[in-house]
Amino acid sequence: MTYLREFAKNWQALTAACLGLIAGTISNYVSNLFSPELVEEFGWERSQFALVGLTVVIAAIFLPIVGRLADRHGMRRIAIVGVVGLPLVFTGLGLQQGSFAVFFMLSLAQMLIISALAGIVVYNRLIVRSFDRARGLALGVASCAPALAAAIGSPLLSYFINAYGWRQGYFLMAFITAVIGGAAMATIPRGFEDRNPNPVVSGAAARDYGEIFRDRAFLIIFGAMLFCNIHFTMQTTQLKLILLDIGMGSATSSAMISSFAVGVIIGRIVCGIALDRFPPRIVAAICFLIPSIGLMTLSAGVPSVPLTAFAVMSLGFSLGAEGDIAAYLVTRYFRPGLFSTILGLFAAAMACSALVGALILSRTVAATGSYSLFLGIAATTMFLGSLSFLFLRPAHGGHAATSAPGPLVEAG
Repeated sequence: MTYLREFAKNWQALTAACLGLIAGTISNYVSNLFSPELVEEFGWERSQFALVGLTVVIAAIFLPIVGRLADRHGMRRIAIVGVVGLPLVFTGLGLQQGSFAVFFMLSLAQMLIISALAGIVVYNRLIVRSFDRARGLALGVASCAPALAAAIGSPLLSYFINAYGWRQGYFLMAFITAVIGGAAMATIPRGFEDRNPNPVVSGAAARDYGEIFRDRAFLIIFGAMLFCNIHFTMQTTQLKLILLDIGMGSATSSAMISSFAVGVIIGRIVCGIALDRFPPRIVAAICFLIPSIGLMTLSAGVPSVPLTAFAVMSLGFSLGAEGDIAAYLVTRYFRPGLFSTILGLFAAAMACSALVGALILSRTVAATGSYSLFLGIAATTMFLGSLSFLFLRPAHGGHAATSAPGPLVEAG
């Protein structure tokens, strides 16, 4: 089958993945629009608000569990929990009365759904199960769908919040995620089946995890993901505040959030095509090197629109690339039956990194009253993480890169 013909054959699986990721992860791109409104109305300190980044601990705990469950039971049963749960969380956020503890708990539930129940660990199974030769580009297309939706929707949502208030903005998000999430479930090909039909074998989990943790490639990629995601919480909850601190106006800052989404789209498409054509370890190193330059640019605090736009887009580029890189590396270095299990562990590494980053962010902002120190630390760790990928051995075609796609049912 030719490269592009795979898209004609598997359009329904790709569409379902796109819709599912839009519904499940679009709030990663638009939460910044709510942050200044909440801080102003409830009088929360910025250092206190930065603690919302600690919610990624729930992702670190549950991502490996959900990944294992997805390998055993398939993606449908996992995804439906996210489709139902996320609109309820947005409704709760719209009803909150100013308690930071309540906001933190709702953010905790939101992070669980976004990361574990409605993210790449679940919906990317549709892609790796259906695509072979064009797998990298298909992953890129599916992953950039939320960013494209955000690029279009962020200015509209910002206008809606300014006109009707942040509460109505959350209620609108609840409605949108319910409709799109339901459409995703309805679009999954009727014949798609990725559950493991084999009975659970005693000791299979210990065998599989032993195999994973002894693998040199796993240790390198896991370590690189730890280094490369220190800045995650900053870019999803604090970015607009940082831009305002630099000297950007509110309207300009909101436009920059849209450029962040554009960077995600560029990162995912460029990275996806590159992964299908060039050594994945080289692609990974370059894709994480670029945002380290952007972070250093932001740390300088120069109120230049072109430089700031580049920096923001570069952060979007990394967010766009990292999910595709992690998923693609799993298909090239590990057996297919462990796809969601290993991807869940890599995503947990990202979550742990983001957790540490949130703690550093809160402490450095409280100590200095500025984001510059944190941005410099994040730039350094991302630079080191990008170099780590170069220690991977060349992939020899992988388990799924050269063979026809098949059921991901080997996990015990």
